[in-house]
Amino acid sequence: MYQEQRLSELLDLLSQRGQLSAKEMVAHFQVSPDTIRRDFALLAQRGLAQRTHGGLIPCEQEQSILSFEERNRQLTKAKRQMAQKAYELIRPDQLLFLDVSTTILPLAQILDKPCTVYSHSLDNALVLSGKPDIDFHLIGGKFYTKNRFYYSPQDSDLLKNMTTSIAFFGAASLNKGQVCYEDLEDVAVKQAILAQAQTKVLLAETNKWDKTSKYILDDLSAFDYWICEQKPAQDILDQLPQELRLIY
Repeated sequence: MYQEQRLSELLDLLSQRGQLSAKEMVAHFQVSPDTIRRDFALLAQRGLAQRTHGGLIPCEQEQSILSFEERNRQLTKAKRQMAQKAYELIRPDQLLFLDVSTTILPLAQILDKPCTVYSHSLDNALVLSGKPDIDFHLIGGKFYTKNRFYYSPQDSDLLKNMTTSIAFFGAASLNKGQVCYEDLEDVAVKQAILAQAQTKVLLAETNKWDKTSKYILDDLSAFDYWICEQKPAQDILDQLPQELRLIY
């Protein structure tokens, strides 16, 4: 058996059992202890599992931010309800920004009011470019495959001269009140929009509060609204800025 095949089976076994011991895996695969130690180390290095003394356990949920497509497969009724609440904030003929996010994509799907929309999301482009009442503009540049967005410094600079009526943002994580993402280039687009938008709306589930990701856009105090799927826990409510309007 090749190493990659063994690693795949190790992840399947870990998912089924919740933990693995090196001794059990030596017997299971009929390989040396050194081989299993290397396999465990590689899975930990890739961020797919966590090593313990003599074994392997799953990573904590917040240690892994899924790709756009993986998150899109988890599209929930709650996200569609959040999108409906965001839709109610929109008035005809406004200039909008729609972020690249699986919480924003349902909003693009139901958007039917005449308006102008800018986005750097491939999926928003596919949905909105065919709607006759939507004047859609794709913010172009290099395509980033994992999270399905475009970026170029030139296009981002142009956004600094555009006043958006409402900008709708998703989030990879909220990280104790800091709105964060996985791609620096993605953040550069959002920074240009955030600086000029008249109304800033965040759509993010409450379970992102304890997750972490690489790059900070801003604190929650930079936003006017936070739309979430349920009332946040009291410890989260206690940390929210007073001026932030909460919708759930």
